[in-house]
Amino acid sequence: MDTGNTYTITSLAQQERRAWRTSIFIDGNFWRALDTEIVVELGLHEGQRLSDEELSKLGRALETKKALGRAFNLLSHRSRSTKELSERLARAGFEATVVAEVIEKLQSLNYLDDNDFTDSWLQNRIQTKLYGKHRIKHELKLKGIADDMIDEHLAAHSSDDSEYARAFKLAQGKVGSYEGSDAQKSQQRLGRFLMRRGYSSAIAYRVCKNIFANPD
Repeated sequence: MDTGNTYTITSLAQQERRAWRTSIFIDGNFWRALDTEIVVELGLHEGQRLSDEELSKLGRALETKKALGRAFNLLSHRSRSTKELSERLARAGFEATVVAEVIEKLQSLNYLDDNDFTDSWLQNRIQTKLYGKHRIKHELKLKGIADDMIDEHLAAHSSDDSEYARAFKLAQGKVGSYEGSDAQKSQQRLGRFLMRRGYSSAIAYRVCKNIFANPD
């Protein structure tokens, strides 16, 4: 389309197989299909004339609304970090500028907050999964959370004593599966299991020593 041209929405056709979608035709040619709700919200109508700039802005606005809808859908399943949501939107094919606009919008509406995400993720991993600090920190770093934020939340929710208590509880539930095995090998297996769950070698050693010293 040449710069300076104007274009006309010649048809807004509801799709037969997907009644919630509307096909938009500009100058007699199919332009794109959108949710009918978005078409109504933007006030699009047949005969509407658009300049190059207006058509470009409309396309961007539609992409942003589509990306925002995808983001809300993702957030409806569980909370996500800024990095995680940005990567999911990028993989869905949205341009970087659209993704940035959606992220900013969600943050302004308090739907996206890395502090809240970190707190929620950490508590789930501590209370439900009984993970140790090392594994929790590794997971949160993969989610794009900064080291200082992770350390701050870990300090608030997990002391050395509570870390040991979680590891001991986890070990109690696992050690029964080693019944009948050589004690030394069982202790080594349990230690490796605890370290995979994110506990330090020092805590794993203490727990194993106490568990096998007092098997009951």
